Amino acid sequence: MSETQEKIIIIDDEKRMCDSLAALLRGEGYEVKSFQQSPEAVDVIRKEKVDLVITDIKMPQMDGLEILEAVKEIDNGIPVILMTGYASLDTAVEAVSKGAYDYLLKPVEFTYLELAVRRALDKRRAELARLRLLEELKLSNLILQRRVGELNALYEAGKSIGSSANLGELLRQLVVLASTVTEAKTGSVMLLDERKEYLSIEAAIGLDREVVKKTRLPIGASIAGYVAKTGEAIIVDDVESDERFRRINSERYQTTSLLCTPLRIKNNILGVINMSDKENNQKFTSDDLRLLTTFASQAAVAVDDAYQFEKSRRRLIEFQILHEISVELPNIDSWTDFGKVLIDKLSRLFSVEYAILFLWHRDMKRLIPDGVVGKTAIPLTDSGKIDLRKIDRTSISLANIDLSEIDFEDIPELTLMLNEKIVGNENFPAPHQAYMAVPIMKKGELANIFYLGSKQDKAYSDDDISLARLIVSQATLLFEKEKAILNATRLVTMGNMISEISHDLRKPLTSIKGGLQVIKQRLPESINGSEFFKMVEDEIHRMNELVRELVDFSNPNKYETEKVDLQQLVNRASELVGPDLRKQNVQLVSSFESINWEVIVNKNQILEMFLNLFINAIAAMPEGGILNVEGQVERPESKDKDYKVIKVIDTGIGIKKENLPRIFERYYTTKKTGTGLGLSVVERIISAHGWFFRVESTEGKGTTFKIYLPID
Repeated sequence: MSETQEKIIIIDDEKRMCDSLAALLRGEGYEVKSFQQSPEAVDVIRKEKVDLVITDIKMPQMDGLEILEAVKEIDNGIPVILMTGYASLDTAVEAVSKGAYDYLLKPVEFTYLELAVRRALDKRRAELARLRLLEELKLSNLILQRRVGELNALYEAGKSIGSSANLGELLRQLVVLASTVTEAKTGSVMLLDERKEYLSIEAAIGLDREVVKKTRLPIGASIAGYVAKTGEAIIVDDVESDERFRRINSERYQTTSLLCTPLRIKNNILGVINMSDKENNQKFTSDDLRLLTTFASQAAVAVDDAYQFEKSRRRLIEFQILHEISVELPNIDSWTDFGKVLIDKLSRLFSVEYAILFLWHRDMKRLIPDGVVGKTAIPLTDSGKIDLRKIDRTSISLANIDLSEIDFEDIPELTLMLNEKIVGNENFPAPHQAYMAVPIMKKGELANIFYLGSKQDKAYSDDDISLARLIVSQATLLFEKEKAILNATRLVTMGNMISEISHDLRKPLTSIKGGLQVIKQRLPESINGSEFFKMVEDEIHRMNELVRELVDFSNPNKYETEKVDLQQLVNRASELVGPDLRKQNVQLVSSFESINWEVIVNKNQILEMFLNLFINAIAAMPEGGILNVEGQVERPESKDKDYKVIKVIDTGIGIKKENLPRIFERYYTTKKTGTGLGLSVVERIISAHGWFFRVESTEGKGTTFKIYLPID
């Protein structure tokens, strides 16, 4: 038996039921134990690892609800499926309130049971995985805390050089100590960036602040760049006469003699220490160089320790942030609130003053702001400020950019491209130093971009970018999983409500339909040929169909297919919305190319799809208009073959750009009385048939829905 085999407990006082269910589930690869005595089963559940319990409600010793309570006391994560041949709403409600995963009626169809078992075990696996992840996070936190403690101990041992655990403070101490031992009036500590491409001044004495802020030397350039590249400590007696470096640094140091030595630990060069302007205008000596080199070798250890400490501290904060975000997620309802939480957390690592979430609309090739977080107007320089209120209403077109040349996962490249589109326009009138565009990828494709920025003088470091990307991507993943769980919970709740309401609606509809038949039999002369009576019958039929579709929505497992002509379904949908078309003064025009439009589909669901699209189109034309339905063959963008396409085109009010990416979200609606389920049902039906769709809309001119299906 495989160690990964999942264990299922079956409890039923009927031996035949136990044996048949056990045989069927064993055939699906599960480990199954069946019991006719409920206390014996509960005892096994208490002692062994169990992944799922399936029990009858009517049991002689402990009934199914008592078994359910016992299982939840043992392990609340074990899903329980209840079976009964005596269904009642009260029993079902009580079962759900006590934590039952599903409620099945006898005789149980194995197809439904198999699906319920698979979904219950999926939930069990997800819960176990979540618990394992939490344990791993706790362990990682302990390991990181231990590492921070070790680095603290190492740093305490290096207190002879500096007493601060802060890297910046340590570097300031280093430059002061170095100037003391060499009797220099001017000096600096320069560190290499993570990519070893350039040097920047991290601490200085005797230098102008603007020089410190703006200096950025490529590796190999100037004296400091040469030392960082070669690892060779040098003394320059006269910059004017030295052929290697003549006057290169004159504007910075205004001196003739200087020292430069690498900060090196083993074979890794961290940066350099520069000293110039020896007191009393004397020249530096070889002893000065030796002292500085000895000091630098000790300082490099302290710098490396402090640097590693800082990285570990930031790493620990990163895990703490992710943990805090995961705790706060259940209380976050929108991307804007999510952005506020992210800014608050990331600000503990580096300066972040605003964030803009852009949704990537692939078909429109536009980035659409979906949330702006920060101050309403953030000053950047004396000449301008960021007006976040304007940005929130401004989408960015990438239509003229060859997207195949853009690596969306390359943050520097993506940032440069996006910044060219943002900085300098009326909303971003002045460039600033610190900004980054963090991509959020789904299935290898760009989905969203978080644009983070600050008015600080210094650009974000590679370490800042790396941390931001990790935290944003992981936090976004957690947020979307939380939203998915919430949506699933809402859908289950709505499905249960729909199922009950639909059941209650069927009885009065049946009575009305029967009454109409009686009237038709008793008054045939008055009824025959009556357009009004036919309309009433059609509407009763339509209401029956809607009730059936509601039942199907609450029970998506019911899926039967047959070969139908899509043109006939379009005509049928047109007939059903006929009264709405006439009422709204909308003309429906249908045209199909002369090809075979017969497909194997679920007829009722495709009809429902057309009805939803037609009803939405009619609602979008309150002043009347034309609804075109066209069947054609065309090759969609980004595809290498032709497809059949059905276009539903209206001349209505259109869809706002900022709303377009969200129209297929469940519960999202701009209508005062809408449920937000219409287009989500359309998307579900299209996806279930292996088709795909595109949406184009211009506000004030109309919308086009394109449904693509393969050519046989």
